[in-house]
Amino acid sequence: MKFFKRILKKFQTSSMLKNVTKISSGTILGQLISFITLPIFTRIYGAAVIGNWTLFNSVAIIVNAFSDLGLLNAIMVEVDEHETKKLYSVISTFVLIISTVVGIVFFIYYSIYPNEAGINPCFYAIVLIVLIFTQQQVQLAYSWLNKKSKYNVLMKNPIVNNMAIAVVAIPLGLMGFTKYGYYLGLVCGQIITLIHMRRFIPKVFFDFKISDWIYIVKKYNEYVRYQMPTYVLAQVKNQTPVLLIRSFFGAEILGYYSVSQRILGIPINLLANAIGKVYYQTIVDMSKKGEAIGEFTFRNMKRAMRIAVFPMICIMAVGDIFCVIFFGSDYYIAGNIIRIVSFMTFFTFLMLATQGITIVLHKQQYSLYSAVIQIIGYYVGLSVGKNIFNSIYIACIFMTIIYCVVQIVYFCYLFKAAKVKPIRYIKEIGINLALIMGAVFVIRIILVSLNIVTIM
Repeated sequence: MKFFKRILKKFQTSSMLKNVTKISSGTILGQLISFITLPIFTRIYGAAVIGNWTLFNSVAIIVNAFSDLGLLNAIMVEVDEHETKKLYSVISTFVLIISTVVGIVFFIYYSIYPNEAGINPCFYAIVLIVLIFTQQQVQLAYSWLNKKSKYNVLMKNPIVNNMAIAVVAIPLGLMGFTKYGYYLGLVCGQIITLIHMRRFIPKVFFDFKISDWIYIVKKYNEYVRYQMPTYVLAQVKNQTPVLLIRSFFGAEILGYYSVSQRILGIPINLLANAIGKVYYQTIVDMSKKGEAIGEFTFRNMKRAMRIAVFPMICIMAVGDIFCVIFFGSDYYIAGNIIRIVSFMTFFTFLMLATQGITIVLHKQQYSLYSAVIQIIGYYVGLSVGKNIFNSIYIACIFMTIIYCVVQIVYFCYLFKAAKVKPIRYIKEIGINLALIMGAVFVIRIILVSLNIVTIM
């Protein structure tokens, strides 16, 4: 009872914990809808369609890494309301122009070199333009509302998005529109989510004055010079596995990989992003007051580790069983991939739970260096897996090892910059990784002894 009273008291006195809980509650419901509908999508549309959408989305994410010129995070930091509105409208204009240009380029390319999936070039271009623009607009709106602490609005985003996807994509699939239905559903989800958020934002639209563009770029040149290259590399790094798996192993294997990432993304979407958004706002406020953020960051990291341990144990122990039962026997490949890359998700969880730390510490170059190393490592690892072993599993093993090593070194440097001894972080990581591996080992022994699984 004393333990629960202590937790309740902490919840009542911690505004950060309240905000995380508020955002997470909406995310939980949204993920529940996604969880329920994903087996329907895998059976209606198949792995290849899901793989092609993953490539669609990957292109949009990479483009959006530079479509705002790195100015998105400046919205959180800017104090003046008028300047924030101008910043918002200029970014929106940049994104509109860049998304249109990219769509036209892809239209021309696929008109000359038809897509192997048979997707109409015009459809590809339109969806890509809408996807790029709405994705960045959602992020812009999220930053504005997060800055204003509009957590009641933000908590509804995942619910609105996943409901819209289900309402559009499932009927289209059942009616036989399996070629384009999934894509249309996901794009509609983005559009409806954006409409929901825009209702709570001042009427800021586009700004085609070149003088305003120059003013904004000059004023926030630090973001353009450092944040944009760092973010571009970070997103290229994140999407490199998608691009390489598609190139080396094809759309179907990419579809299995995508499903595995959807499952692994549940703990990230449920908690890590919510923790990270509130954490970023908190350290920005602390930095403005001249307060040190090192110890607060370390406590936040420890909290994130403890939260992440249990879902990681569950996923690594029974992920393969789960995929076969819920998605069909063909998805045993996705289940095996899940068990291999779970450690990557653990470190991604920690990274997202401390998002924004490089900006506040003015150490964006650390992200730059780690991204370059990981991109090279991914290429080497996946190339070896394909060209020497011809195995997606071995490719994923190499990719996971490289990612985890780079993340450990990366955070050691960040904690040192925040005046926290890196050895404290290494000890916490070691304890939690040992706990995960030990628990998974015990569970798999039990499952093997019961003849539920045949491999450890």
